[in-house]
Amino acid sequence: MKRASLGLMGLIVVIVVAACGVTDPLRSAYTAAGDGTRPQDLTRADVFQADDDLNVVVELNSHSRTLDISAIFIAPTGEQYATDTLEAGDTVGEVVLGLDWEAQGTVGWPPGEWQVDVYIDDTLEKTLHFTVEAAPLSEGSN
Repeated sequence: MKRASLGLMGLIVVIVVAACGVTDPLRSAYTAAGDGTRPQDLTRADVFQADDDLNVVVELNSHSRTLDISAIFIAPTGEQYATDTLEAGDTVGEVVLGLDWEAQGTVGWPPGEWQVDVYIDDTLEKTLHFTVEAAPLSEGSN
């Protein structure tokens, strides 16, 4: 009898949690190149040029409250570049977070293996890895 009661209570908890819509806020995330603020303006990429804008597209599951979304890009040198935090209301399904190399005051991103950590409500939800290629040597360089 105790097992049946425990099983029934467990089933009730599962139903209540499902009815409350408790789900992971993150559906998926991917890195993308391009100079745009909408996912359709960007190209999914795992390899970037030193002068590309670095973007991460965050796709959200259905949610009933505003979510704070941010990202930290980490260079092979250990240097970190944080994006602004964006608020995604309950009707927002995708967010683009990105870094413009010119706005950062660099002459190009450091080459090598990078990572980007995606945060939702200050919780690390996803870590992605990508590569920045070395800038080509300019003509006349030896």
